[in-house]
Amino acid sequence: MTDPWAAALEVAAAAAVTVVIGPSDAGKTSLVARLAGALVGAGEVAVVDADLGQSVVGPPTTIGLARLRAPAADLARAPLAGLEFLGVTSPVPCLRATAAATRRLVERARAAGAVRVLVDTSGLVHGEVGRALKRLKIDAVAPDLLLVLQRANECEAVALHYEAAGLRVLRLPAARARRRSAEARRRYREQALAAYLAAAVPVTLELARVPARPVAGARGLVVGALDDVLVGLEDERGDTVGLGRVCALDVKAATLTVETAVGAGRIAAVTIGRERFRPAA
Repeated sequence: MTDPWAAALEVAAAAAVTVVIGPSDAGKTSLVARLAGALVGAGEVAVVDADLGQSVVGPPTTIGLARLRAPAADLARAPLAGLEFLGVTSPVPCLRATAAATRRLVERARAAGAVRVLVDTSGLVHGEVGRALKRLKIDAVAPDLLLVLQRANECEAVALHYEAAGLRVLRLPAARARRRSAEARRRYREQALAAYLAAAVPVTLELARVPARPVAGARGLVVGALDDVLVGLEDERGDTVGLGRVCALDVKAATLTVETAVGAGRIAAVTIGRERFRPAA
């Protein structure tokens, strides 16, 4: 039987940056994993996972960067080289911020010596918002190749636009995977966050030393309503070094306590997200 994705390897081998788009459960992550495993023999391959809600590289609410110097059976276990915390599981409130964060991680990967960069994206492709998100990401990343997985021309408007602009576009059939329900996606997010925070311990931060700010697009911090809110933790360079979950805010003492696996000495700033996570009892 002919392999419908075989052509992707040949063209991706000649592209420095490849973006993969398609609807939910079309096989985007499987294709990226397959390409990464095949291409890594010719030099370091980086994977940027720009799916905030169903991320495999890094926890939900983030865009993650993995750098591979050898094949990885599971991208979730690939070495994590960078995070960008957006604080949401849907990009709708922060389309431009999502695209900009994706670009920064691609640039970081290229600067670190990655020979090939593969960008996985979310399944939001329908309607004006879906098309806008894909175009913002593609424009921000400026790839050499666009791989389009489709069942019924869901991404054709985006593909035709970039094809007309001179970008190499390869259309591929979507995988025949069972489509997951909204409930299954919610459970995946909860399980992924629980696994990520499994080793977390309480860390109390002095807000005079470690400032807290709302995530991009939010209008301010709601004091007293932060229990269980997910936060991004940045180092002195402004890079996200991990996530945490708010345990307590002491306004009088001006301290914020979060559960995290990041050591207090590495935390120079906190970004307050919009999602809550309550561990199962």
